[in-house]
Amino acid sequence: MQITKTEFRKYDKGGNIKGFCRVVFDDCFAIETRLIQGKNGVFVSLPVYTNKEGKHRNTAYPLTKEMRSAIIEAVLKAYKEA
Repeated sequence: MQITKTEFRKYDKGGNIKGFCRVVFDDCFAIETRLIQGKNGVFVSLPVYTNKEGKHRNTAYPLTKEMRSAIIEAVLKAYKEA
């Protein structure tokens, strides 16, 4: 599976969220990520679901270290180009 497109939208309404990025795979599957400003720099937040108890569960996530790195690099590149 290859990343075929990224679409970054800046979020300038304050807070820690820098923006949202849609990452498209093989022109047929997409996930929405968030770029968040943390204490140690920005990081990519993958899709999560918060249940009634307030616990976070991943809803879409890479199974390999290589795919995680590819997603993070693609989002950071789209952020820098936006």
